[in-house]
Amino acid sequence: MLKLFIHSLLLLSISSVVFAQDELQTAVDGSLNANNRLQEIRALDNEQPRELNVLVPTIAPEEIDRAVLNRLMQDIASRPEQTKTELAVNDSQLQDIFITISNARSFINNSEMANVRSMCNAWNNSELEGDPRYEEALNAYKRRAQFTKDFIAKYYRIVLMDIEAILEGPSEVRFISYMDDRRRRMASSGAMTWGAVVENVTSGRESVVFHCRRN
Repeated sequence: MLKLFIHSLLLLSISSVVFAQDELQTAVDGSLNANNRLQEIRALDNEQPRELNVLVPTIAPEEIDRAVLNRLMQDIASRPEQTKTELAVNDSQLQDIFITISNARSFINNSEMANVRSMCNAWNNSELEGDPRYEEALNAYKRRAQFTKDFIAKYYRIVLMDIEAILEGPSEVRFISYMDDRRRRMASSGAMTWGAVVENVTSGRESVVFHCRRN
């Protein structure tokens, strides 16, 4: 019954429309209040993200919690009994964790189009020529992409607090240990950051030409 319930929720989550955070819409089931979430996220401005010691970081630190929680949601859907044992939770707690992550996944996305629009606006409005113009456009992309990553990181810190509020005692300790372990694994796994390659003018010129350049 638990597996059927979670499977149904997963299908609903995947088939739902994924809203960009720019538009600040609620989740499909109406359980999230976007204005309240924004206030909570702004309240985290002075807090520092957790530090990770990894050998070969590939995914951005701001993306790790979301990646780990999405993987946890997949584990709950595919092997609920093992995950329940691993986290020392009961059926109700496991369902609550799954629903919390599912709601978060439906509420927010990468907003990559907004990043590209910022890049192209900078390109089209620039008075520079040659490489300085490309650099100006790519810097606009990176600033907007970082804003998105920061927003997602703050949002998922609130999601983590929501999950931890469900747990107590051994289950909370198990969940915190699970997250710490999976963060390190994810950071060193070779998973790549999302978005276009814009590390420098040479690697990013093709992206500008493809998305923005018309002459």
